[in-house]
Amino acid sequence: MRILNYTFILCLLATISYGQAEPERKVKPKRTDNYIRMRGIRVGMDATRPFQDLWTKGNRYGSEFSFDMELRPNWFPVFESGYEVIKLNTNYIEYTGQGSYSRIGIDYNFLQAEHKNDKDVLFFGLRYGFSIARQKVDRYLVDSYWGTVNGHFGNQNYFAHWGEFLVGIKGEIFHNFYLGWTIRGKVKMNHTEMELPPVYFIPGYGKAEKGFTMDFTYSVYYNIPWDFRKKNRVVKTVIKK
Repeated sequence: MRILNYTFILCLLATISYGQAEPERKVKPKRTDNYIRMRGIRVGMDATRPFQDLWTKGNRYGSEFSFDMELRPNWFPVFESGYEVIKLNTNYIEYTGQGSYSRIGIDYNFLQAEHKNDKDVLFFGLRYGFSIARQKVDRYLVDSYWGTVNGHFGNQNYFAHWGEFLVGIKGEIFHNFYLGWTIRGKVKMNHTEMELPPVYFIPGYGKAEKGFTMDFTYSVYYNIPWDFRKKNRVVKTVIKK
């Protein structure tokens, strides 16, 4: 009997020791939120900028690129930058205005995810924009009572800045590829004042004489799937160890 008792005690101790030695497994909790989640940086190109002369006065064209990422659920900081040129050629003037512009701001998404892989967003955004540009008048002609006056103005540099509010959508059409449109309202803050000729065009904004303008953009995007959060988690785990 003593042998059986000793055998039973040894088996019980071995079972307890094995149970204590087995590492505790951490099970990742299932996702319970309904946020639209995006990993990485989304790069966009405005497809309408090269064809603006179709709906604006003058030969206006340019290019624009954008970058956005998810900082927190539903919050997407954005950086946009581009270059624009406008040319006017009439019987009375030959004008060229051109320059670069940038905008920084943030978008807030209002859509909720029905499935964990949903990526479409409907957003409202705010921007601060600024432009560094130059203009020149190669020829101007003025008919007056005293006769015809003509001349030209060389390059003139100027600065302008404005604020924007916008609404738009970005929809995933293929994996990591998006299409989206945006309607923008722009409120001019200030620009460099010049007597002759006055500033006519502000790249990224529009006609300088207007205190408020509307704009429409249609863009294509690609999401570079770089999960910086995962990298940060790995670094923190290494430091703790």
